[in-house]
Amino acid sequence: MPSKARNVTGIAADDLAAGGRELSQAAAIATGQEDDPFDLWLRRCLREAFDAVVAEPIPEDVLRLIEEDRAERERIRRARAAKSRG
Repeated sequence: MPSKARNVTGIAADDLAAGGRELSQAAAIATGQEDDPFDLWLRRCLREAFDAVVAEPIPEDVLRLIEEDRAERERIRRARAAKSRG
């Protein structure tokens, strides 16, 4: 089964769209503003402007940098923990 393309958030685009709609609707209902025309207009405009960008896959070199940084942070964390123990 091919893996889904990941975007800048690390979430597959179709999962993001579905989850984003559910979260937006839940937030709107919780605040009692599900029918606020301005919020509807703003949400629509933001989606039109940025959905394509959010759905773009993360470049491999950026992913590599993130993983290298994660490994370096883990190394530093372990060194600090070892230093505090003795």
